[in-house]
Amino acid sequence: MSKVSVAVASIVVLAAGVAIVGGVAASFPEQCESPYQPGRASALVDVATTDDGVAEASFPTPLKTTGRELNVVHPGQGEPARVAGFVDFDLRIFLGSTGEYLTGSDYQPGNPVRRVIDAASEDVFSAVLECQKPGSQVVVTTTVEDVFGPIEGDELITNDSTIVLVVDVHQTYPTKANGSARLPQSGLPTVVQTDEGVHGLSFPNAPIPTELRVSVLKQGDGVAIQEGDFVTTHFTGAVWNTREIFNTSFEQGIPLTLVARDTFTAGDGVGVIPGLAQALIGQTVGSQVLVSVPPSLGYPAGQAPAGVPDGSTLVYVFDILGIGK
Repeated sequence: MSKVSVAVASIVVLAAGVAIVGGVAASFPEQCESPYQPGRASALVDVATTDDGVAEASFPTPLKTTGRELNVVHPGQGEPARVAGFVDFDLRIFLGSTGEYLTGSDYQPGNPVRRVIDAASEDVFSAVLECQKPGSQVVVTTTVEDVFGPIEGDELITNDSTIVLVVDVHQTYPTKANGSARLPQSGLPTVVQTDEGVHGLSFPNAPIPTELRVSVLKQGDGVAIQEGDFVTTHFTGAVWNTREIFNTSFEQGIPLTLVARDTFTAGDGVGVIPGLAQALIGQTVGSQVLVSVPPSLGYPAGQAPAGVPDGSTLVYVFDILGIGK
């Protein structure tokens, strides 16, 4: 049993960090159909939710399945999780032969699991959550190996043992900002973007600005960021003086979440540098924003991250994908 419990670390390692309960980027009109359907096994699973919001499953044992089956318990509302987009969720895992709870996430408001949607992924959640909507709850029946990869089996659990997943979807996000294009400001770097959303920066032969500069490259029509909001974003940060990238969410493979407030005045020290707080508050979900931060609104001497010399002007690109309180 411990072998499977330890393996859950591979499931929940990409946690979002905070709860997102607010708006997300503008919706798409296209229909979305899940690639997985209900089956005889998944249809036998009943789900109840505790007062703490944690899912519990009951079903006749032994429950057996030969492949992935998906049954929607609650359909949810809003924009479905689409290929190359992202989804936040919590989950519980039960053993099909006995009904015993194996492992899962903690269902804490600040710590959902986040995955990129990829129908071809070996990660079962990246595949089966395609087209699920915020607020949906689904049951998936599959095998131990499908979820955890090959394990060293014992008398209770083998690689082809059936397991039952109950997944509660909290929020979905697009691949990148999908607002309307705006003309960039002169004298600032030019931004290019791949289909996957990755940013590239081209620096002009112009003087480095000495004041805070904010250029909205795409104007989203979602809700506006307020101070203290949790902002889910894909971003890239570079040092203007060296033209080198020092931080990017794309290295993580998922968007990250930041708090829209000044980290140096926040009582708990959670937030962003002053220039970014000023630049992001008031921006809308779905926007892409370029920010040039002068040293006076950046990191104090000796507190900058690796790759950022003291006194540097910093350039950031943000794709604002969602916000919450």
